[in-house]
Amino acid sequence: MKVRFKIWLEENGGVAFAEGRRLLLEAVDRVGSLNAAAKELGMSYRAAWGKIKATEKALGMKLLEVTTGGKGGGGATLTPEAKELLSKYKKYVNRIASLTEKEFKHIFGSKKL
Repeated sequence: MKVRFKIWLEENGGVAFAEGRRLLLEAVDRVGSLNAAAKELGMSYRAAWGKIKATEKALGMKLLEVTTGGKGGGGATLTPEAKELLSKYKKYVNRIASLTEKEFKHIFGSKKL
């Protein structure tokens, strides 16, 4: 048996940041484009843009530096604030995972229920 959990950050009763947005930002960082990141994750550009804008509004920070198309094409890079958010979120999730696993083993042990 394993323990599973989900973590999301809320602001004013709405999701400000969660695992899906982490994946989206990491994909943008990897591929250099919000459109390509959205395609990689199987979502529309509009949905991806909406999630980015909602998070920016909720947290009061800009997440992406965007350049529009042209001869060289457009692109997107993470702002320093977005990189810090990712780093802190991952650190927090890893700590909670470790604590959760420790408490699970303490309470349930390794025996079947």
